[in-house]
Amino acid sequence: MTKVLFMLSAVVMVVAIAISYQNNQSLVDLRIKRHTTDDSLKRERQNANNLATEAEGAKAKVLAANMEATNEEERLTLAKNKLRNAEADAERTQKDVDAANQKIAEYKTQIDQLGKDMPAGFALEKAPEMMNSIRKEIADNKTKAEKTQELIDAKDGELKKVQAQLSDIAESIEVRKKSFDRNSLSATIVAVNNDWGFVVIEGGENKGITVDTKLLVTRGNQPIGRLNIVSVDQSKTLANIDLKSVRNGVAIAPGDRVILESLYQ
Repeated sequence: MTKVLFMLSAVVMVVAIAISYQNNQSLVDLRIKRHTTDDSLKRERQNANNLATEAEGAKAKVLAANMEATNEEERLTLAKNKLRNAEADAERTQKDVDAANQKIAEYKTQIDQLGKDMPAGFALEKAPEMMNSIRKEIADNKTKAEKTQELIDAKDGELKKVQAQLSDIAESIEVRKKSFDRNSLSATIVAVNNDWGFVVIEGGENKGITVDTKLLVTRGNQPIGRLNIVSVDQSKTLANIDLKSVRNGVAIAPGDRVILESLYQ
């Protein structure tokens, strides 16, 4: 009887040890699973913080582009004013040249008329003095006309430089405006099919979207996922949801905003 009791006690101890081992292993597995979940949550939070930081940087870049465009427009206005002033100076200078040429023509006419009116063999005592005076005035006017022409040439060169500056400034403003307009792209999701994993966006070619455009879905100021465009028409865009990029516990829904992914790069 004692042997039987001893054997029963041994069996009970073995069973107790087995159950204790299983419970201990379950506890270990549970702790490992919890650590894995905590690490995953930390990574998700870190990714969200990184995207938020990148968003702030992108906004700062857009603000800087706005300020730079404003400065370029002010430069354009100053250059236009300078061009108008230079054109006015050139017009006044041209009038001086025309007046000097008209005077020269009048003097030549007077000289020709004097020669015709003088009788043969007639010597007017003061005629040489008068002729010399007229010739001197003609020479002076020619010198003045030449100097004026030099001034016109200089003004013309200045005008060409101003026009070249205007062209460069206008081109720079146009490029910056196009870049800013593209970076300002914003559209809205109007329909979501979670079963098939796609969305419909209110906006297409009319907002500059192409099949190569990289889009990001945001809610508030936080990015929540990326989209891969399937097709684009004039006012609608069909895109697949990049499920790997969607934040845990978040579902893309109608009303979420869509922007360029480059704003967060």
